[in-house]
Amino acid sequence: MTSTIFLTVAIVATAIFLIQFIVSIFFGDIDTDVDADLGSILSFKGLTHFCIGMGWYMYISQGTDITSYAVGILVGLIFVLVLWYLYKKAWQLQKENKPEKLEALQGRECTIYTHDGERYIVQVAVNGALREMDVRSLEGRKYQTGDRTTIVKVEPGIMYIQ
Repeated sequence: MTSTIFLTVAIVATAIFLIQFIVSIFFGDIDTDVDADLGSILSFKGLTHFCIGMGWYMYISQGTDITSYAVGILVGLIFVLVLWYLYKKAWQLQKENKPEKLEALQGRECTIYTHDGERYIVQVAVNGALREMDVRSLEGRKYQTGDRTTIVKVEPGIMYIQ
C-alpha cells in the first residue's frame, strides 16, 4: 500500500516537473527566479523536486521502517539542493557576457549619430546594447546625422562605413 502511495507521488511530481519544463521552453522564457534565498528553495518547484527524489527513492527501496523514511527525506532534500544549484548555474550562464570581437561588427547596420570632419560617431548594436563607435567613410562620402549605413571594413583601431 505505501509503495503505491509513493509511486503515485513520484509520478505526479515527475509529471508536474515535465509539464513545467515543456511550458517554459515552448510558451515562455525559462524561469530564472533562482536567488540564493530560502524562498526559492521552499517554492512549488522545490516541493516538486523533493517529491520526485523522495517518492522515487521510497518506491524503489520498498522500505517501511523509520530509517527508510529518514533516508528518503535526505534524498529528497539532496535532490532539491542539487537541482537548485543547477538552476542557479544555468541562470548565471544566461547572464554571462560574451564580448564580441570588432571583426564581428563588419556588415552590421549602424546609424550616424554625429560627425566631425572625416570622423563619424555611429550607434551600433554591440553585445546586445547600442554603443557609440568612431568610424570613417571608406569612399569619402558625406553622411548626415540620422543616416543609416553599414560597417564594411574593420581594421585594428579604425572601422569604415559605406
